Amino acid sequence: MIKYVKIKGISCDECRKKIKKALLENKKITKVKITKNLATIECQKNLKNKEIIKIITDLDYFTKEEYISTFKPETNKKEFFLIAIIILGILFLLNKVFGYNIFNVIPKIDSSITYSMLFITGFFTSIHCLSMCGSLNLLAIYNDKKDFSKPIFYNLGRLISYTLLGGIVGFLGKTMAFNETLSGVVIIISSILMFLMALKILGFINFKFICFGRQKFSISNAFVIGLLNGLMPCGPLQAMQVYALSTQSFWAGALAMFLFCLGTIPLMLSFGLLFNILKGKWKVLINEISAVLILILSIIMLNRGLLFLNIDFFKTSDYDNYVAAVMQNDVQVVNFSLKYSSYEDILVQKNIPVRIIINVEEKYLTECNNEILIPDFSIDEKLHVGENIIEFTPNEVGEYSYTCYMRMIKNNIKVIDNKNFFKESK
Repeated sequence: MIKYVKIKGISCDECRKKIKKALLENKKITKVKITKNLATIECQKNLKNKEIIKIITDLDYFTKEEYISTFKPETNKKEFFLIAIIILGILFLLNKVFGYNIFNVIPKIDSSITYSMLFITGFFTSIHCLSMCGSLNLLAIYNDKKDFSKPIFYNLGRLISYTLLGGIVGFLGKTMAFNETLSGVVIIISSILMFLMALKILGFINFKFICFGRQKFSISNAFVIGLLNGLMPCGPLQAMQVYALSTQSFWAGALAMFLFCLGTIPLMLSFGLLFNILKGKWKVLINEISAVLILILSIIMLNRGLLFLNIDFFKTSDYDNYVAAVMQNDVQVVNFSLKYSSYEDILVQKNIPVRIIINVEEKYLTECNNEILIPDFSIDEKLHVGENIIEFTPNEVGEYSYTCYMRMIKNNIKVIDNKNFFKESK
């Protein structure tokens, strides 16, 4: 007879091989095929479901009586959508109720910071690292039962990557500016890889990564993921890159990034070690949550990468919520106050000088929203507490995006050609 068994916690081919080998050790089982998260077992009629459950759970994966049947089940992803809805709901509430966006929390790092403060900054930034990279951490250390070496190798990879990156950026100094097109392409590629990671661990797809000899450089390799973590377009990391750039020295830049990353390790390592103590369904549940977080993060990163390339799929044609300019002494003026996680959408008239006045309170100014980029008008403006003025003249009708320097915050400037514009604005 044939039994179909849904198994949770499978994230790679090594998992499938391990489960298949253990099942075939039972003499009542003659053949096993595992595709994605579903095992097809050819066995004798007297094989009890509890025997299958014990074999799988002993390997630290999870299944239960309801997951075993004699007919092939349909794909059921209710849990994925439930987890996604809960996570998005929590993020929405944090943002709307408390004004807290985990993707915008960036430490203040400037040229006056000392090396000892870099370590302390890294330590406090590790809370941000858990929200941004904790899911990658879980993916890196998952699979082997109580393998405490994986969290260590993951963080070692991060430390090496951050240090080398700091040295390279420091060496480049001010002689080479970051190319926005290249940055956008790198972020898009990274987001696609992260998206595939999440789909694979959730069982939506199954594919293999390139192997070199006997060493598999798969996405489940903790050390490799740690190395790749240094390329992630993360807020604190980019803030550190700016600092390393200002050192104009390979060794100073490398030391700065080394100390910063070293500060993030205690919390990240503890998180990884604690995860390895968990067993069964709790471990699987946390792993699924991490995969959903990676999925959400990859979509956010993809949008950021596209904005680097000046591609915006979320432009709106509804201008009811736009702040319309008001004419003052032959200049159209737009006045608004800075918010924690957004600017304002703006509506202006063609061929008339524009003056944007942004009022900034200290409590709303962060290391993410404190620099505005308007690429189409060659504007890169640092904001400060008080009144900030940005001026330009739009000569072409169209809709133009403006963002923070991280592309995490995005709003639009709509330029129209309407003789009755200012009458309508009143």
